[in-house]
Amino acid sequence: MEIKIAEKAGFCFGVDRAVKIAYETAQSCKNSIYTYGMLIHNHDVTSELETLGVKCAESISDIPDGSVVIIRAHGISEAEYLKLEEKNTEIIDATCPFVKRIHKIVKEEHEKGRQIVIAGDENHPEVKGIDGWCKNSALIAKNAQECEKFLHLKPETPVSIVAQTTLRHENAKKIEEILKKYFTNVNFFDTICSATEERQKAAEKLAKESDLILVLGGSNSSNTEKLFEICREHCKDSYKIENSKELDGLAHLFKKNIKKVGITAGASTPDKVIKEAKLTMAEITNEMNFAEALEETLKPLTTGDIVKGVVIGITPTEVQVDIDGKYDGVIPFAEMTNDSSANLADLVKVGDEVDVFVVHVSDRDGVVTLSKKKIDAEKGLQELRADFENKTVLNGRIVEIVRGGIVTIAKGIRVFIPASEAAERFVEDLGALLNTEASFRIIKMDQDRRGRLRVVGSIKSVAREISQQKAEEFWAAAEVNKQYTGTVKSLTAFGAFVDLGGVDGLIHISELSDDHIKHPSEVVKVGDSIDVYIKDMNKETGKISLVKELEEVKKAREAAFWSALEVGKTYTGKVKSLTTFGVFVDIGGVDGLVHISELSWNRIKHPSEVVKVGDEIEVYIKDINLDTKKISLGHKKEEDSPWYQATKDIKVGDTIKCKIVRILPFGAFAEVAPFVDGLIHISQIANTRIDKPSDVLNIGDEVEVQIVEINNETKQIGLSRKVLLPDYVAEEEKAEEEVVDESYTEEGSFTLGDILDAE
Repeated sequence: MEIKIAEKAGFCFGVDRAVKIAYETAQSCKNSIYTYGMLIHNHDVTSELETLGVKCAESISDIPDGSVVIIRAHGISEAEYLKLEEKNTEIIDATCPFVKRIHKIVKEEHEKGRQIVIAGDENHPEVKGIDGWCKNSALIAKNAQECEKFLHLKPETPVSIVAQTTLRHENAKKIEEILKKYFTNVNFFDTICSATEERQKAAEKLAKESDLILVLGGSNSSNTEKLFEICREHCKDSYKIENSKELDGLAHLFKKNIKKVGITAGASTPDKVIKEAKLTMAEITNEMNFAEALEETLKPLTTGDIVKGVVIGITPTEVQVDIDGKYDGVIPFAEMTNDSSANLADLVKVGDEVDVFVVHVSDRDGVVTLSKKKIDAEKGLQELRADFENKTVLNGRIVEIVRGGIVTIAKGIRVFIPASEAAERFVEDLGALLNTEASFRIIKMDQDRRGRLRVVGSIKSVAREISQQKAEEFWAAAEVNKQYTGTVKSLTAFGAFVDLGGVDGLIHISELSDDHIKHPSEVVKVGDSIDVYIKDMNKETGKISLVKELEEVKKAREAAFWSALEVGKTYTGKVKSLTTFGVFVDIGGVDGLVHISELSWNRIKHPSEVVKVGDEIEVYIKDINLDTKKISLGHKKEEDSPWYQATKDIKVGDTIKCKIVRILPFGAFAEVAPFVDGLIHISQIANTRIDKPSDVLNIGDEVEVQIVEINNETKQIGLSRKVLLPDYVAEEEKAEEEVVDESYTEEGSFTLGDILDAE
């Protein structure tokens, strides 16, 4: 008789993960441990866990406040999760990641206002948990027939379908097809676990090849029942049993003409139960010799054993160990070290002999999960106690930032360092310490109320001792005017504190820059290296005043600067500040004033109309006052002036058109160009004498005139209208020349004051 086990059978990923979590919790936690509901549908496993102190609670009220609670792979509802938090329990969530994904989908789709439909068994704990993530509003059907109860809803109702992870794929598909025919807006999420589907396919294949098939699993296991249904469809002699003990009642069946027996198992069935069933079958049918039986029953390792092994391989994620048996040993990264950034190849070498702790034995695939971290922690704990008693200074790297502090590793043990003990002075951003090396000592070792080891360290106590020693060395050699290279430790509104090597000195904000600054952060930051001199110090008070430059050096530099200044010299300066009367411009360590009238040829009300702080502009020195240390600067360029722009393309004798803009008793002003006016003297308006210019001209009139004078010194332009009139007679002009010239000269020599007085 041939006995064959299905290619995919036994623990699925989610169940295997939950069981490992439960065993690890039982090993590491000495407080009361509960599983909320039966961890898996297998009495052998749950009974063994109970002997290790893991109790099963069927309701939240059965769980004492402050206990450790393991959430089983099936998951729980959102409301149940909140109730556990209210009881101040420590929740260890072993929910299968595939089920967690369904919780997320259901919550998001429900919040969008969609009707949730669960394809599954409404009495199954997984389905009850899923329903709890949409406020228990889901419609549930385990087959196509049960979909009839949904058809009272309006066809336009938005529907989102998820499936129980262990549901048969064809059932989910039929439900999807029915709902998509009725509802116009359906989202279907294929949430059936791939492992479940693979196990079902493997069971179907084995059932077709077998004369008799055994389905192993808990009596209340949903996925075991589905496997049994599949097998029975393809093999009439299909039987469901929980373990090998029930095989005695089926012994009479094996005496038939049966050539091939198949064995499959549900997701909650351990590997050893499958192997025991195969062994028992072989014994009943006399199909196994003594050597094979001995080999099958040999169990050289069990969880909790400590054995020696030799490293035979190293990968980035695990270390492979020969433990001198029929098993292969593997140390996962997380069981090798607490340092998530470590390189395994730096911790051990191929050929090293190591002591390891047996975490889990897989009878099915012959792999033993090992832990070196647990062994190291036990050894390190003894050493750490001695270090604690002797106040030994330890060194380690900060590997993690946690709530309220940081974590380092010492002798394989996690050491928590509170934020208040993380540095000599308060550190606002603990993230800056990550991956840095630190010296510390253990200041506390005890157990918390749950019986877990608690190790607390202090960097501050060590740092203070080092600082005190350095301070003594510093004061022994310190001198006024001595130069030091220090490190900026902290910033305040009035200056920066600089570490000079165990002692801090203050450099005032006024000494940090020649420019006016509002805060030290404008020129330095914490951690910067800076050269300073001691200006003053007091050993009794411990106060040290620093400067970046000695006073005599500063005075010499300033004297050299002022001696190099000269009127007319041009600079490219930076605008430092604005005032209503002008702007201050840095021309190389000294600020000069550009008056508002020097900023633009146009009339402006405020300097911000043409410049802003930080702009670079070209300036020239107009005046220097060495007594008051004030510099007057100019900025406007002659070639940009309205006069220059207006006169560069015209000359005396040109005829132009212009508009009358002002009329005065002695003549009329006409706009030659923007901001530049010319004067048409009263004698140049008409061929005959007139009493006043307004007899002939009005403001706004456009007139054609001839340029008769351009005076660049006085910035005046003389215009004549009458020379362009048709009845203009040159001889008469000459006859009156002496009179006209005298009048024009006398009245044409006007000033801005003359014009304003006249107006």
